[in-house]
Amino acid sequence: MNTGSFKRSFLYSLSFIEGGVVMSTELAGAKLLAPYFGTSLYVWACVMALTLGGLAGGYFLGGRLSTRKNHETILMSSVLCAAIYITCLPMLSFLFLYLASNLSLLPSVFISSAFVLFPPVFIMGMVSPLIIKSITNSHEESGKKSGEIYALSTVGGICFTFLTAFYLIPQWGITITLITDAALLAAFSITYFMKRKIFFPVLLFLASIFFSFKTICKPSSSIYLKEGLLGKIEVEDKLDTGKALCRFLLVNNVVQSCVDVKTKQSKLQYSDILEKNVSIISPNAKTALVLGLGGGVISNMLVKRNVDVTAVELDNRIVEVAQKYFDVSDKVHIIKDDARHALYQLKNKYDIIVMDMFTGEVASSHVLSLEFFTKLKTMLNPDGFIFINTYGFLSGNSAKGNLILLKTLEQAGLTYKICYSGNLTLEDYRTLLLFVSVNPIEKNLYATLPEQNISLADISVSTDDKPTLEFANAEAAKRWRYSYLKNSILLKND
Repeated sequence: MNTGSFKRSFLYSLSFIEGGVVMSTELAGAKLLAPYFGTSLYVWACVMALTLGGLAGGYFLGGRLSTRKNHETILMSSVLCAAIYITCLPMLSFLFLYLASNLSLLPSVFISSAFVLFPPVFIMGMVSPLIIKSITNSHEESGKKSGEIYALSTVGGICFTFLTAFYLIPQWGITITLITDAALLAAFSITYFMKRKIFFPVLLFLASIFFSFKTICKPSSSIYLKEGLLGKIEVEDKLDTGKALCRFLLVNNVVQSCVDVKTKQSKLQYSDILEKNVSIISPNAKTALVLGLGGGVISNMLVKRNVDVTAVELDNRIVEVAQKYFDVSDKVHIIKDDARHALYQLKNKYDIIVMDMFTGEVASSHVLSLEFFTKLKTMLNPDGFIFINTYGFLSGNSAKGNLILLKTLEQAGLTYKICYSGNLTLEDYRTLLLFVSVNPIEKNLYATLPEQNISLADISVSTDDKPTLEFANAEAAKRWRYSYLKNSILLKND
């Protein structure tokens, strides 16, 4: 490689792209794991730790290798290896399934994260020390050049974080995003080797792209499949145990809605329980706010009761799916916004407020805080109620999040009755359904959970300043995801 301004520009550009690809790979890698292991605190902890560990190891080895005479060839070979590995990442899904079926959740998440993130990030960590060596001519300017390279790499990371989050993954999906990242990296290495008439690296990279594109194909049962920053969304038509053709909406492989294709009736028990209890608590309800559209099943049920429904949904893909594949009523007024932000734009009061905002197995703390429920209370008519579904745990460490939720509701001046769907006695296989109101609900509800000895005396409250709920729910999310993984996701892929 010739010295001079071209060499400096070439290597500075590589530094910018390398920093960007590191961050883009971290985001895409986490989303690649989400359909198998969710997006809980455990998953993100593994992703962040292994990213930092990979960079640290790469910096160390890159510094050692920079003392060699052929450091520029090592640099470009490293860049090509990282590009090829990133291109092949979507093909690791078979590994995730194998680990999920043979190990418990945490080891599966750690090993999968290690395979996805550690090798490419480790290799890219080597790039900066090797570039610094290539552009430094004297010891006096080593500090200056190091600062320039690490600053440029960081700026690249910032730019690619926004680009990946707000455009690449939402528009193109994870596989094409990773291939694009890899192609940008490989361009530098290919340029270097082509000038030396070494063509094998080019063929190797093209082969990796060819095999990676094979992973984009939809399963035969899927009629819609799209990746995005908020997870993988899929619509499937499959026969249920009664041989009826059912349509499923899945987010990160977790069923969000299920309807009979012919009758359009919901096949999920919790929506049936909600409908029966609406008839008991608020038979004459006129207005409803649904936070989290899903397939629009609940919204359609309320419209059939002549209720004026407003639904808030952040993910445009969910809105598209609900309208195209689940026939959500055109009478439902849909607002594309974050639920918390939308509350401050809405001026009406409601008889029914439905909170159904789980993404896979995770519900964000900012829509389950004291401030959120205090605001929600002001939007509720005197005889109205709020419906919340949550994990089925009320005992042990897994119950921490639910106890905080109940204490937060009480602190906001709300009362509740607890119902359930699924298995009454096995907490891993049930969902708690909370019917929340300003005044106590005196009527007997359908599927009421038997009296529980619940003590909230020493339980904290989740607030915006101290959003403890997601952390407290980490154990519940882990247990729930593991049970779901074993009994639904793996069976689905048999």
